[in-house]
Amino acid sequence: MDGLAAWISRITWPIVSRVFAALGFGTVTYAGANTALAGALNAVRASFSGMTADLLNLLLLSGFFDAMSIMSGGLTSALAWMVLKRFALQTTGQTS
Repeated sequence: MDGLAAWISRITWPIVSRVFAALGFGTVTYAGANTALAGALNAVRASFSGMTADLLNLLLLSGFFDAMSIMSGGLTSALAWMVLKRFALQTTGQTS
């Protein structure tokens, strides 16, 4: 039975180590990029405080704020897909 347990641990450990690595790097990458994106959006919002109401209304009518939210949502979803690709573990196992 000791041989079977050693064999199972030899096959599963590379997969487990890759999952842990993907979890660690993916989480750090996603959290860091999401924080940077939130900081950039906050800086843009803060820069609007010095504008006049007429200019802000013009930006609102042109759809600038909708475009900002669509772009930030796209960047966030792209980051999420990047992290999910790491969970796929495409390089485990040998291909012939």
